Amino acid sequence: MMSSVHSDHRAYLMGYFRSGPAQTHKTEQLHYAYSRDGRHWYELNGNRPVWASSLGEGILRDPFIGRGPDGKWRLVFTIRPMGPSIGYAESDDLIHWTDEKALPLMADVPDTVNSWAPEFSYDPATEQFLVYWASSTGKNLSNSKHYAARTRDWNSFSGAELFFDPGFQTIDASLAEHDGKYYMAVKDESNVYDPEKRPHPPMNFLAVADRPEGPYERIAGVQTPDFTEGPEFLWLGAERKWILLYDYWAYGKFGAMESDDMLHWSGELDESLVRFPYRARHATVFAVSEEELLRLLDRYALLAHYRTPTYSPVRVAAWEPDGFLHDAFGLRTVTMQFRPNRTAGTQVLYDEGDADNGLALRIRDGRPEGAVRSNGSLLTVTGGELPPEPGKWLDVALTFEEGTLSLYVGGALAAKESAPFRLVRSHDGAGGYGGRFGTDAFGDSDGRAAFDGAIRNVRVYSVPLRAEDIALVTRG
Repeated sequence: MMSSVHSDHRAYLMGYFRSGPAQTHKTEQLHYAYSRDGRHWYELNGNRPVWASSLGEGILRDPFIGRGPDGKWRLVFTIRPMGPSIGYAESDDLIHWTDEKALPLMADVPDTVNSWAPEFSYDPATEQFLVYWASSTGKNLSNSKHYAARTRDWNSFSGAELFFDPGFQTIDASLAEHDGKYYMAVKDESNVYDPEKRPHPPMNFLAVADRPEGPYERIAGVQTPDFTEGPEFLWLGAERKWILLYDYWAYGKFGAMESDDMLHWSGELDESLVRFPYRARHATVFAVSEEELLRLLDRYALLAHYRTPTYSPVRVAAWEPDGFLHDAFGLRTVTMQFRPNRTAGTQVLYDEGDADNGLALRIRDGRPEGAVRSNGSLLTVTGGELPPEPGKWLDVALTFEEGTLSLYVGGALAAKESAPFRLVRSHDGAGGYGGRFGTDAFGDSDGRAAFDGAIRNVRVYSVPLRAEDIALVTRG
């Protein structure tokens, strides 16, 4: 769907397929990641596919997802074998995809070799979807131009027409609207097939038009770095800013630039300011509602949820070599509600791992504390004094994000510290909540240190939740 400046959402979803440098280690199916700021993206479902296509060879590349005026999500994508068709599916919730089919949009164009990287925009003026993609005609892939067709119902389409042809090879177009103008980011791939005439390395450039169907004129002096492709716009409503993401396909990484007006762009953001899922390729990015994000987190990031109030230690992991609460991790969140009868002494709320590798949460002398261990190295965080009233339910969360440990109390950040390590390695110790089950990550092994009170709604996630997420899952 064409990005819109009218969207002020603060939750975003990325869809992508995976491969390593130069298209090695391919997993050509739909994957998800989510973000709160458009710059830091956290893989859902453990960076495994969330949906696989059954069309043709079962290949899904270059996914694009948008929502129509009917509220339904639609997915278009590149399929194999190559030819006149693109892939299509639709969803009401971004979890269950139905009506999967191949759309032969280039069937009436002779000698069509491929139909790549489709996207679409909804045009309210005509109440139609504008679907556009890159195709080469002839004997090989050296004649790529962009074509387009229109549809109201995704069953019948207008004939394919030439959409964008700057006089050289282009693929991977993406559109967005800003202040009444329509902007296209598109890859100049002419160097790949005509290096003598077009010596500049492949990259993405921007063009602008007064209407979504064009004609588009190139914006001078605006382009992404060399050897990039797969550009995609994202509007950050809270910041009134655009992000342009793009893919270094041969290097197996992503980059991003920022703009307030689509005409003046920052240089590439430093790697310390962004995070992308490992081996993500050719992404689609778009805003989702808080309710939609909650469903996605529950489906693809929630490892365990223990709802029932308990009043004594609960073991959820035995002494085992691997599996839940034993495997290594770089991203983790534990949230819970607890109602203390007292806050004095040492009371363990959560215990995973041991004094070599693990994660732990406790109350000590009236203050919440968190700990993480990696190969014996210890990092701790300590919050302020808990409310003195006994019998009151309190919310607490502990997150670990590749070296950063954060403690939240009542939905607010209470403490944050960073360590030189990024990974908690696997461990075989027993674990659970409401007490200690061996030697905990703090290094203590003196008894059970049972929590004196009630614990409920213990959740373990495979992502480092933000304050907004913690408030969301607590309400949810």
